[in-house]
Amino acid sequence: MALAGSLWKTAQDSPSRQLLWELNRLVLSEQEESFQRLDRESQQREAAHKNALAEAIARHDKVRNDAEAERDRHERQQQQERAQREEEQRQQAEREKQAELERERAAKRRLAEQAEAAARAERAATQEREAEEAREKAEKDRREARAVQEKKEEQEAADRKRVSEERKAKIENSAAAARPTPTSKTIQSATSEPAANTLSKITLDPGREAEHQRYLGIHQTLKELRKFMMQQAKQNPALKEKMGDMRRELRKSVGQLREGKGKNTPQVSARTATSFEKRNNLLDQNNAIMTVLREALKSFPEPKVGLAKFVARPVEDLQAPALVIYLLNHLSKAIISQLIKEASVSPRLAEPIGVAAVNFFARDEFRVNGVSLIDILIAKYHVVCPPIFGIYGSESSDQGRERLGWWREEAGGPWISEQLHQDRMTGLGAGYAAISLRTFENSRMINPYPPYHFWRALAAILNVPAGQVTDTHFILLRALIENSEQRFLLFFGDSAKQLMRFAIVEYPKRASKDSVAAKVLSNLGNTMKKDKKLYL
Repeated sequence: MALAGSLWKTAQDSPSRQLLWELNRLVLSEQEESFQRLDRESQQREAAHKNALAEAIARHDKVRNDAEAERDRHERQQQQERAQREEEQRQQAEREKQAELERERAAKRRLAEQAEAAARAERAATQEREAEEAREKAEKDRREARAVQEKKEEQEAADRKRVSEERKAKIENSAAAARPTPTSKTIQSATSEPAANTLSKITLDPGREAEHQRYLGIHQTLKELRKFMMQQAKQNPALKEKMGDMRRELRKSVGQLREGKGKNTPQVSARTATSFEKRNNLLDQNNAIMTVLREALKSFPEPKVGLAKFVARPVEDLQAPALVIYLLNHLSKAIISQLIKEASVSPRLAEPIGVAAVNFFARDEFRVNGVSLIDILIAKYHVVCPPIFGIYGSESSDQGRERLGWWREEAGGPWISEQLHQDRMTGLGAGYAAISLRTFENSRMINPYPPYHFWRALAAILNVPAGQVTDTHFILLRALIENSEQRFLLFFGDSAKQLMRFAIVEYPKRASKDSVAAKVLSNLGNTMKKDKKLYL
């Protein structure tokens, strides 16, 4: 616009100026078009940038909305899973509660059935005793009448001969008086002599208390060994890892011991075993436990500990791998727990557990210079079931209950119920019979716990003073004898039969009249007579 107002631009007289003026107008027009184009391009770019920014914002909003939706979905899923877990836990707790109630009801039913059976047996025994007394009375009357008649006849004969043969009769009477004549008392003492000889074996060892304390000392030493191995594990990570795995494997394998052929073999995946597998029993029932103990011997022969602290009898200065003794201790503990768990419900289940237990301690590879380590298991028995070894006490005092093996619900807590105590004693008694009544006639191994220990257990219980006999002793006698009669007879013959008769028939008479356990024990004789044709 400045050029348009200049003097030279408005001059019309000069062609050159006119041309210059036109040229300037053309330049200005092009500049204006260029500026307008640039403005349009700028506006277009601005619009494109705004559109791109709006699209970016929209995408960002979409991503945020999707993320929030995903978060909400994840939170809902977690809430649903948490609710489902809580519901499953509640249902599991309810099932466990129902199972516990059912076990208690079953225990009560079993006790009621035993009491009823004992009552029936007592009534039958009373009737049989009354009938026997009636028969004996009639026989006695007949004997007395016959004796009177014979005496009368002898008197009459003597009177007839007295006059004619008085002197001769006196001589004969004197000779007869000088001769010893056999009497019924003499015959009775002769026939009862074998029984007296047999029962004379039932004597209480004066050193039983000292022996009991010796085994309790072994048990305490095993506790100290456990602390020692914990310290060793802290210093040796490899030992720590293996020791925990081995302990868990032992506990799991012992928990799988069951009664019946093929029951003690590990599971063959989840499929049904073929007839070939069943017939040949390809997997040894104790293979898992043997593998653990052999690995301990091979991989961790050190550190060693003195053997004398872990066996009851004196031994020479021998050393044994600490880990092996530690694992045998845990194995013994698992065996005791399994007996209490399984054999308390069904005493027959003690058989495979006892067979497996003796098998472990009988093997040469787990002996130390020929010395078996079964005293580790027996030490556990001295803790949980002292009456088997002649220890007795009063059930009405805390000290007496401890001596009888009565357990507490927790350390320092209340005592377990009477029914649970009787169940424990049943399982432990059946287990002790399964352990001690084993034969190794067809094996190269040596029996680590010979059958005379079973006789000693019965003798220890039967020699408890009459005033100290408790229901615990009757429960243990039944558990020891029931299902073990044939093996007991196999080892001890007629002596075993007489001892069983004393335990089942005579011993329960020491109990009070309201003792259900004694009645159940006395009823065992009728059961043996009915089911096994064994007459005591």
